[in-house]
Amino acid sequence: MGVGQYFGDLDSIWWNLDSILANSDSISANPDSTSINFKFCLHNTQILAIFKVISHKGEDRLIIKTRTKPPEIFQLESLLQRMPTVHPQYLHWTEKLRRITAGYHGELRVDFFWHEIDLSLPHYFIHDLFIQKEMSSHQIDSVLVTSRFVLALEIKSISGLLNFDPTLRQFSRTNKDGSIDGMKNPDDQLRRHEKWLEQFLFQQRIKLPVVGAIIFTYPSSVIQSRAGSRIMIQSSGLPHLMEQLVIRYPHDVLSKNKTAALAQNLLTLHSIKPFSSLGLTDSFSTGVMCPNCSYCVLHYHGGKWRCSVCPHFDPLAHLDALRQYRSLVKTTINSREFRDFTGITSPSIAAKLLVSTKMAYHGSFKDRQYVIPEAF
Repeated sequence: MGVGQYFGDLDSIWWNLDSILANSDSISANPDSTSINFKFCLHNTQILAIFKVISHKGEDRLIIKTRTKPPEIFQLESLLQRMPTVHPQYLHWTEKLRRITAGYHGELRVDFFWHEIDLSLPHYFIHDLFIQKEMSSHQIDSVLVTSRFVLALEIKSISGLLNFDPTLRQFSRTNKDGSIDGMKNPDDQLRRHEKWLEQFLFQQRIKLPVVGAIIFTYPSSVIQSRAGSRIMIQSSGLPHLMEQLVIRYPHDVLSKNKTAALAQNLLTLHSIKPFSSLGLTDSFSTGVMCPNCSYCVLHYHGGKWRCSVCPHFDPLAHLDALRQYRSLVKTTINSREFRDFTGITSPSIAAKLLVSTKMAYHGSFKDRQYVIPEAF
């Protein structure tokens, strides 16, 4: 079932949620509150969706796609756990992990401010929207679909003095030491997203204004020169921005049902970002890693993975190793590759462990390729 199937008027949403709850693995709800959170999990670990329905003061709000941790964070954490600190690219990947993690935390800070905003019109949140096109893609940090307008947010966690050059279409940051970093222009990124959303609305035969805003999450970032008339604010100014937009667009263009249907149609275009290998298979060590001892490899003995340095043991440690293999190498693995990566020498033990994971596979037993899931 797709997430986008559960729309319509609020009564039908409740009815559909009731039918889902009977089949969900994990539920957290407070029936006495006006705010109820529903979690649907796969294999007890992977959250597929979180619906948050709030109904008070005439407000209907539904988060139809939540923000999730970028897979690049796990990928880089796995790489750095296995890469020697003396490797010439270690600092490069450490800095990249820091930037991606800071960006994710900044997006979460922006999400927090939505809880302080009381909108009196139907609105639906879509976070981390990824649209794959034939030759390009769009990754929009947040989209707010309302009955009066569509808001697209480009969220940036950048410190320093920020400068936009509207003529050269260049964006740069001046650091405390006076050095200057050139970066991708968030105004141009947002223009692409706005144009795509406008085309999408045109195809839907809906006349809604598309508003784009750049949100800076660091209070230490100072905008020295602006990008024309582009809306650019600190994250703390989000409540004020919404007040201004409600005043600028005072009339509903869509009914509640049509607003929900529009959000549904937009969500159906979302796809999972394609896997991208770092291509560094010669730069990191193999083995099932001990979570307590840096760079120590676990050995399989007596049905358990055991560390030779500390008392740690785990019968399922190979599952973490498979997830790391997926993020660092590729999404499929055969028996030979599994033995090479984990250090298991026995083909029969390797085959037994692979079968026990219940991973999907294709091919005959001899040439079997297992498809590694994102989570077990």
